Amino acid sequence: ITFDQFDNMFVLDSGNNRIQRWAPSSTFGVTVASGAFSNPRGLSFDPFGNLVVADMSNHRVVSFPVTCR
Repeated sequence: ITFDQFDNMFVLDSGNNRIQRWAPSSTFGVTVASGAFSNPRGLSFDPFGNLVVADMSNHRVVSFPVTCR
């Protein structure tokens, strides 16, 4: 789990190979990335605001630009 500068919570769901974003005070998450992962194990934001994911079984690190309102 990690948070962006707007307090959105990003949850790495390894069992379903997806990342969900939860806005503050929300009751549901929105899937922002899925299907491309195989056993993802870590996520964080880089200094440029990109969401960086460690995709273990694919032996790679994936970076996603994130645009938040």
